[in-house]
Amino acid sequence: MPFRLAALILAIFCVGTAELSPSGMLDDLSADLAVSIATAGLLVTAYALTMVVGGPAVTALTTRVRRKTLLVALLAVFVLGNVVCALAPGFGVLMAGRVLTAAVHGTFMAVCVVTAGDMVGAGKGGGAVAATQLGINLATVLGVPMGSFLAQHYDWRAPFGVVAALATVAIGLVLAWVPDTPAPTVTAAHEARVFRRPNVWGTVGATVLCSAGMFTLITYMVPLLTGVGGLPRQWVPAVLLAYGLGSIVGNLLGGRFADRGVDRAVGQLSWALTAVCLLVWLLAPYGPAGALALVLFSLATFALIPGLQAKVLTEAADAPTLSLTANMSAFGLGAALGSWLGGLLTESAAGTRAVPLGAAALTASGALLVLGLRRAARRTPQTLPIAVSTPER
Repeated sequence: MPFRLAALILAIFCVGTAELSPSGMLDDLSADLAVSIATAGLLVTAYALTMVVGGPAVTALTTRVRRKTLLVALLAVFVLGNVVCALAPGFGVLMAGRVLTAAVHGTFMAVCVVTAGDMVGAGKGGGAVAATQLGINLATVLGVPMGSFLAQHYDWRAPFGVVAALATVAIGLVLAWVPDTPAPTVTAAHEARVFRRPNVWGTVGATVLCSAGMFTLITYMVPLLTGVGGLPRQWVPAVLLAYGLGSIVGNLLGGRFADRGVDRAVGQLSWALTAVCLLVWLLAPYGPAGALALVLFSLATFALIPGLQAKVLTEAADAPTLSLTANMSAFGLGAALGSWLGGLLTESAAGTRAVPLGAAALTASGALLVLGLRRAARRTPQTLPIAVSTPER
């Protein structure tokens, strides 16, 4: 079991690093490709938007493919996309490579979660999500700094090449260690029918709102530390490291909470995240205290994510891959909305100081939606299975 999960975690680490690393080397990309930093930033924006649209489309087209085969095929496309990025002669080709990798991102993550859920067994969906989410945590703590270091000391192409090489290793480990299972017997049309259920849409909507709140603050975390809190810039890497470590701890705790009761976990943690956003607003002007509040924000954020993913599985257990892919798209949409709102607040009269309040408003909206779903569920008999298992089981 540890080796099987390790193969998935390495693969997700590669995917997460490729998604996030351009944000740490925008200066290098801008200088070498002769584009503005804002234009270079489109590499991140285009990736998120492609995830929103491409994930459900790729999932619908690959519903009947055996999961192990699909994991290997998606990783192969991912390797190809990163090779294109590493060899790109200009910005246009680099963007094409980014779009190619983003198109398979959502489906790959969803299949990883469902595969992990099958391996750990029913009733441990939160732990399965947390185990795979660890790959994203490691990408935040190790992958992004690695990409920035390689870009500064070698070339911005180096991180893409290293990620492609590691993903090739991950393909070998998946082939060796991840068990093969029969192809799902359901069709894409059958899986799509789960979106007729209000609770499925409600859960996806809560994910959009909560993730928008997360990214409102995440995007402008550094300006909040330095501009509002007056923290010296040389302290920022240490705070970001602490933030990354907090994300790992929060992720592990969130998986355990979700396994004990996913509805209760999502409800309590969404309100906890709202409270922490307000705490960040309160302590932001006080330097080290504001930094500590951001570490608590990291804990609360990454504790909530496994619950949101596990909840959509409970509501659409008979269509796990498509529902999870849709929820991954919801995270991408939330990231785009949150970063947009954070920018508006930063440029407003209230300034960066108001960013945590905007984050709190969005997460509170998500928490209210979750509360409404719980109350509706109490009035409606539960008829759906809640285990993270596939129809053929």
